[in-house]
Amino acid sequence: MDLFLRLNPKPKKLFYEGANIHLESSKLSILKNFEEESFIKIFPSEDFVFVIDPVYSDLKIESIISPSEKDLNEFIKSNDIELSIDIMDLESYLMKVEKENRTVKIFSKSKKGIFYGLQTLRQLIDLENKLLPVVEIFDSPSFKMRGVIEGFYGEPWSHQNRIDLINFCGRNKMNTYWYAPKDDPYHREKWREDYPEEEMEKIDELIKVSKDNFVDFVFCVSPGLSMKFSDQKEFDLLCKKYYEILSKGVKKFAILFDDIPEKLNYEEDEKKFEGNYGLAQTYIANKLYEFLKGKDSEVNLYLCPTEYWQEEDSMYRRTMKEHLNPEIPVIWTGNGVWSKRVSRKNADKISNQFGHDLILWDNYPVNDADQGELFLAPLMNRENDLCISRVKGVISNPMNQPYASMLAEQTIADYLWNSEGYDPWRSWNKSIFNLVGSDFFEDMKLFSENFLKSRIFEETSFKLKSLIKEFRKDPLNKGKELKEYLERLGNLEGKLKYLKDKKLYEDIHPWLKKLSQLAEIASKLLSSNEKVEIKIEVDKLDSYVVCDGILERFIEDFEGK
Repeated sequence: MDLFLRLNPKPKKLFYEGANIHLESSKLSILKNFEEESFIKIFPSEDFVFVIDPVYSDLKIESIISPSEKDLNEFIKSNDIELSIDIMDLESYLMKVEKENRTVKIFSKSKKGIFYGLQTLRQLIDLENKLLPVVEIFDSPSFKMRGVIEGFYGEPWSHQNRIDLINFCGRNKMNTYWYAPKDDPYHREKWREDYPEEEMEKIDELIKVSKDNFVDFVFCVSPGLSMKFSDQKEFDLLCKKYYEILSKGVKKFAILFDDIPEKLNYEEDEKKFEGNYGLAQTYIANKLYEFLKGKDSEVNLYLCPTEYWQEEDSMYRRTMKEHLNPEIPVIWTGNGVWSKRVSRKNADKISNQFGHDLILWDNYPVNDADQGELFLAPLMNRENDLCISRVKGVISNPMNQPYASMLAEQTIADYLWNSEGYDPWRSWNKSIFNLVGSDFFEDMKLFSENFLKSRIFEETSFKLKSLIKEFRKDPLNKGKELKEYLERLGNLEGKLKYLKDKKLYEDIHPWLKKLSQLAEIASKLLSSNEKVEIKIEVDKLDSYVVCDGILERFIEDFEGK
């Protein structure tokens, strides 16, 4: 794949005239002017080495951090930057690769911007062909908040899953990880109880890894199933829960009231809030925000309402509009729990109903309501100018399978950073390539094209469906092409078991195994002149959904003839 096409996320502006710095060493030697360990970790030790003597360096990196517009203008002038520079925020960066002195210069107003510039540089270095393109890049994010929420039902991710996901966020310029696993008992059912010491040690490490990746760790609690809103002791327990995390340096929090009954559970609450459960929620959220702000003025709080997807205005939303502190953004999942489309027009409508800025909780590629399904399509049908609506951030809810989720998540990261330049299918190809590399790209693409259907995308297996349709029209002349495709599918398990990323392989293996088995059975049917008894074999296969059931139906129809 072309070097520039595989950059993720796609940079906003890039000049390249075809010149390159050619590299000779088997390991690229870098002379750098930064000491941050998080910067150094961007460059894997198997491919890069940092040196202190310029004589032994293949490349020199200079990072410049300054909030001054004067310094920015001086950098532009002294380095003869031709790109037009838009408003530069703390996450933006400006990069210049100079061929003559083999130097990369990166300017930003913050360390986070330098971190993002270095992530792009890592991708720009073509280790296979030993070259670095001579480029100018100006880059800046479309959305201020870009991230992942572990907000699904089912077995929560392991500690290592979370660490890997946060590192993934850093590599792909996502800046937020929301800790909200529905079936973590201390998040929801046992919200009053402290996390055990062992679990708190894990949270400590997640906070550290987040900091190293310039990712905001957002701590969430879901007390709505059982909380007595009028009880001060209950509120004190809630504050204690948040304060323990606040004391560790975390500054972003959320209180979640999703997926709970639309009523109050206690007579005391009914009386105090006159039966208005929205008023009870805003009362708690406002008090919590006041408490947190009193401890740290830089704190942010977000609220997930009980009406997080509905289209209609309501008393509940009018209550939020009138009573909820205007500094607390409201979470919204779009037009439905799973939104096939998210438009600026609809976002502005919902924002007006709530009277608050929105955070889009995007329920893709989450599959907790679709056990046995695997969702590998790119993010689709999110309007390119959504970032200039009152949607101030987007958090994606991934699958229970964290590593398989990274295929779609890379496309989401691409959209969130550069919405105007987002092309779903180009991003999808790039994501597959970045996940598995050139050796397995075609096989992984073949596998993925048969797992596109989800609640936000209606079709999958376009090639397989077309071949089966043509075969049914003309079985004598069209059987060969269908059989060849089925044989390719049947061989996938044997090929993809050699993926370097064993965690990705483990995530997809149940579906990969069933796909290969069904394809082999279907291929056998096409090859045999005799009736093949296959029902017992099909019944042995697990209940994972493959190709939206297309192969099973094809086999059943074939057997019925």
